[in-house]
Amino acid sequence: MEATSISMGGRLKRFALRYRSRLYAAVGGCVFWVLAWAGGLPPAAMLAAGMAPVLLAALMPKYAVVMARVEDAINQKLALVTPARLVRVFFHVPIVAGGLLGAWTGPWAGQVSELEIMALLAAVSGLHGAAVTLAYHGYGDRIGNCILAISAGLWLLVFASMHWNLWPLIFALDGVFIIHIGVGLLSDMRSRIFPRGGVGVFFGSFNPVHKMHLQILKDLLERRSLEKIYVHATTVPKLHRVAIAAGEIEVCRRAGVREYRRSRFADPGKNYFPTGSWFYEYDLRLELLRAAIRDAGLDAHVEVLDLPELYERSGFSGVLRYVMKLHRGQPIHGLHGSDPGGMWVRNIFDTSGWLYPCPVVRTGHISATAIRQGAVGLTSATVEEFLAARRSGNDFIFPSGYVFRNC
Repeated sequence: MEATSISMGGRLKRFALRYRSRLYAAVGGCVFWVLAWAGGLPPAAMLAAGMAPVLLAALMPKYAVVMARVEDAINQKLALVTPARLVRVFFHVPIVAGGLLGAWTGPWAGQVSELEIMALLAAVSGLHGAAVTLAYHGYGDRIGNCILAISAGLWLLVFASMHWNLWPLIFALDGVFIIHIGVGLLSDMRSRIFPRGGVGVFFGSFNPVHKMHLQILKDLLERRSLEKIYVHATTVPKLHRVAIAAGEIEVCRRAGVREYRRSRFADPGKNYFPTGSWFYEYDLRLELLRAAIRDAGLDAHVEVLDLPELYERSGFSGVLRYVMKLHRGQPIHGLHGSDPGGMWVRNIFDTSGWLYPCPVVRTGHISATAIRQGAVGLTSATVEEFLAARRSGNDFIFPSGYVFRNC
């Protein structure tokens, strides 16, 4: 009997973890139904509202994924944050329309004005903007936070239809939306209008560093007349640390590499690997960075930072604050790509102070992914030598004296 109980508990845990995003949506739908019932929705409308948990659980995770992919595609082409944020509002229109359906069929018919509908739409967009920003700073994940934000938006819609006195909260969320768009607009403007001089920062996985990274560094130094650029690589992102602790992903280690895989507890609606699932170890990526920068003749103007404790505690925001303290009063230029990882960094820049973004639209076939898949000629001489040694099963000694053991 005890073994059966443990087995059942394990199955429940597996189900809860695997379908976490759908459970978020289903719970949101249940609360929506309860609120509609409390508001006196007619029996026929209550029957329709009763489908909300099922529909949300079935559709909302996929809808959130589609929304994120559309945003990523726009960012990839433009390397700006404002256009995708405005397009996001259009995705909220059917949600607000569906949530307010009872306002025209129930006892509240005709009581929600067009101006109030616009305010509610902005409030839902404000919730979504705040939720995504939290995800970029390591609190939750992008898809799960999106589902929770939309669920909370649906609750607000019912309360508003019932004429609960929540308009101060709704107007406050409208303010969050305006700030979210305003911060993005100012940031996009600073990416086009910027002072020369100061220092730059370049954050990423550098998994591994390639010729495009080096060319971007050279261009930024020259185009913006920078004194120095600080480079810092990811260690183990918080998203992965949390997922490993929860048993949602597993790690396979071999010869300087860690490969992440979804476990049986992984949520199919969650993107655990926005920047890839195959990583060279942090120390090795630092050595590859230093070697490539030396090969390119940039070591006098580019410094590789090594602050793993600070990164694991505060992420790139903490590393950025460290650089800003070193260079108080100087312009800080933030270099980033237009891929999902680069735009992730851009969102951290935008909420960390008055930085001058330097966006680079990703084009061409030079990428870390291609190198990991075996492409040659895409990185510096020393890194190419290391890659050849690793493929041959040989050890490799870096110019710094660091020894890579291929075992």
